[in-house]
Order: sequence, then structure tokens, then C-alpha cells
Amino acid sequence: SSPASAAGPTARAEGRLPLLDALRGLAALGILWRNIFVFGLPTVAFTLPEEWGLSTASNVFTWLFVVIFVDGTMRGLFSMLFGATAILIMARHERNPGGVFAADLYFRRLMWLVAFGLVHGYLLLWPFDVLYVYGLLGMFLFVFRNMSGRALLAIALVLFAISSVKDGTGWSLEQASIDAFDAKQAAMQASGETDTAETAAPETGTEAGAESAADASAQEGPSDLEEAVRIELEDLERLALAEIDERLAPYPDLLRTIAAETFQEQTTLFFTDHVLDVGAMMFFGMALFRLGAFSGRWPLRRSTAMAAIGLSGGVVLGFLIHGTTTLAGFENWQIGTADAYLYNARRLLLCLGLIGLFDVLLRRHAGVVLLAPLAAVGRIPLTTYVGQTVVCIVLFYGLGFGLFGTFEHHELLLIAFAINAVQIVLAVLWARTGRQGPLEALLRFLIRGGGVLPERGVVMRVPAASASPEKPSPERSRTARAAASGKAKGGLRR
Repeated sequence: SSPASAAGPTARAEGRLPLLDALRGLAALGILWRNIFVFGLPTVAFTLPEEWGLSTASNVFTWLFVVIFVDGTMRGLFSMLFGATAILIMARHERNPGGVFAADLYFRRLMWLVAFGLVHGYLLLWPFDVLYVYGLLGMFLFVFRNMSGRALLAIALVLFAISSVKDGTGWSLEQASIDAFDAKQAAMQASGETDTAETAAPETGTEAGAESAADASAQEGPSDLEEAVRIELEDLERLALAEIDERLAPYPDLLRTIAAETFQEQTTLFFTDHVLDVGAMMFFGMALFRLGAFSGRWPLRRSTAMAAIGLSGGVVLGFLIHGTTTLAGFENWQIGTADAYLYNARRLLLCLGLIGLFDVLLRRHAGVVLLAPLAAVGRIPLTTYVGQTVVCIVLFYGLGFGLFGTFEHHELLLIAFAINAVQIVLAVLWARTGRQGPLEALLRFLIRGGGVLPERGVVMRVPAASASPEKPSPERSRTARAAASGKAKGGLRR
């Protein structure tokens, strides 16, 4: 699942897949390695590690680590795990009695996940929440639950290709609308300027015009480029200072400011970006689950190959996209405008590499011990994910310590590691209690209607539609007794 394992099984260890838990733990912790820069740094500052702060080398290498290995990867891994867990949950419901009740539980889980996402986005001030997106898209996964692994993989590849082309061309519905409006305004303005120019043509003829152009050309030089750079940096500084003022405002002001960002993420960008981006990764996760990648029973050679090819390929692509444009001496390796098309390929390769690596590690006792802390975090991902938001808004925003914009890139990454360390310790200690995480338990309570709904395996009896009581016929009574005494078959209707 992801933070959403929320949409996942109970905290009891039995019946769980260790590989899913360990990967979910990594994703829950690792997503903070990117999000910490949104919480603690102006947007323009993140992309300018050379300009923000004094430790240039540390900041640049921190930025490279994040954009090559983390950015989009942890979110992609979350999405894949959500797709895999959705199949797992639906299969579990199908094995238990309940009919429509089993489907009801699945959709209740997702509806409450959407509610959690709304609270997380608006009240907890995190516009880039994934719970809302996962809850909505998870509802559509239901109809694909019985597809084969190959069919799911085909759907994933189609969505992946469309998403990559969209990213590469930079096309978006919102931007296309803005561009069309700007073009219309420019055309109207140009039409007005043409009319004015015709009535006020210069009397000196073409020679005077040529002399004027020559004088303007003579004045251009290196100083113009330097001036343009200076003006651009001043504009970026103004944007950074304005964002700092916004984030250091009191809570009511933050609510109004960030609500606009959250609304855009959960409406326009949901359709233009998230459906393809997140949807493709969910289908990859569902396909891998059907193909047995998370079962721990894949041939070791296959998992080893996936780890080696995925991790090395992803890192190489990331370096070609970002490293060659940042580090001196690699200019000849730049891939130009192709970098935008390869964003999705990089993160998909890294996700596959991590799945293969963790599968290989879990084949050995040493690997099981090494990944045990991550597995503990993976059993309480919703609590971990939302907990990071609470800690960060208290640290960085005006409602708390107000440290937004005061740290450099490498310092923020170290803070993220420190938060992760505390979360790992708490997760390991919590795992010893054998209970669900606080938010996971709350989600389960809400799904069950506050304890009103029966537990799994209990068949709901639907009351008759008639307003007045009706005496059952002997045939009905025999049918009802047979149904009550017999063992019901699979839950979700195929």
C-alpha cells in the first residue's frame, strides 16, 4: 500500500508478506528525503543548490542524491505497493464469506483513505498528500482484480508510455489553456499596435531605421547577459522571500494559502498528472503481484538480475539527466531535451531494482535481520507518513519553531535522517506490542463503522424491502436455514 497501507492488512505478523513490509517501510521513510525540502526550503532554492547556502559542494551532492535516487522513486514504490496490496486485500476478502459485504469493506477503506487525505492536505497543510489520490484511484482498481499478470502489465506499459510522452513534451491541459489564452491576448495586442504603427510611421525612411538598429546592436554585449542573469536571480530571491513569509505566517493564514495548492493538486493535477503517474505504477505493482514478484518464491537469478539492471540502469539514467548538467567535465554526456522523457524510466528502473534487491536480501538470515527495522515501519506506514508531516510543520512553519528557509540542502537531509531514526526506534518498540499503529487502528475502526459492522467471515443479513413484517413461507424458511447452515463461497463477485 503506502502511507495507504492504511489500505493494508492488520498489524498481526501472520499472513503478511515480509517483502511488502520491508519495501513499504523503506518507502515510508525515504519519501521524507524528498519531502523535507518542500517543508523546509523555498521551491526555487531547491533547484539552486549552488546559490543557496555556503557549503556548495555538500549541497550539490545532496541535491544530486535526491534527484537521482529519491525524487519520484519513493512515490513510485509507494504506488506499486498500493497496487500489490489492493490485489492482496481483495483476494483475502474473496476467501472469506460475506458477498457484497466484502466489497463494502474494500470501498469503505478507500473512502476513508480519501477522508484522511483531505484532512492531511487541508488541516495538516500538506498539499502533496498521496492518500487522497490512492483512495480515488484504488476504487478503479477493483474491476481489474481478476486480470492476469500479463494483462495488467500491458495496461501499466500503456499508461507509462503516455505519461512519459506527456512529461517529455511538457504538455498539460492547464498549460494548454493558459497558452491559448495568452496567444489570443497577444494577437489582440499586436493588432492594436499594428494600427498605431501605421498611423505614426517614421519620416526618416529606411536609412534612419537601419542606423537605429545598428546603434542598438552595437550596445549589446556580455554585460547584457550578466544583467539578465542578475535580474533573474533577483526575481528568484523575491520569490523565495515571499514563500518564506507565507510559511512563517500564523496557522489561519497558512490554511488559506496552502488550501489553494491542495485544491489544485486534488482537482486539476489529479486528472492531468496523477492519474497517469500514479496509475501506471499501481498497475505495475498489481502485475508484479500476479506474477509472483512479492511472494519470495521467484528464482534467485531473476531477482538478482532485476536488482542489478534496475539499480545500475536507474542510477546511470539519473546521472545522465542531472549529473552531466551539474558537474564539470561531463558536458559531452548531456542528453539534452530527452531528459524529460526519461524521468519515468529512471524511477521505474530504481523501483524494480529495489524490489529485486530486497527479495535477494530476504533469502538470507542476515538480510532478514538487516531489514527487520524497515519491516516494522512497514506495518505502520500511515502513522509514519502522517507523523512526518506533523513533525515538519511544527519544525518549519510559523505555527511552530518557524525554521523554514534557515537550513541548507545537506542540513535538511540530515534532519530527515534524524526523524527517520526516531521513527524506526518507535516502530520497533511498537511492533513488540503486537498492535496496529495508532492511525491504522483508527482507520480499521472507521471502516468497521465504529464496531457496528461484523468482523470478517460474518454474513450480513439484508432486511426485506417490505415496510410491514411478512410471515416467511415454508420454502423460504428452508432456504434461509440452508443458507445459514451452509458454508458461503467467495466474497467479491467476479
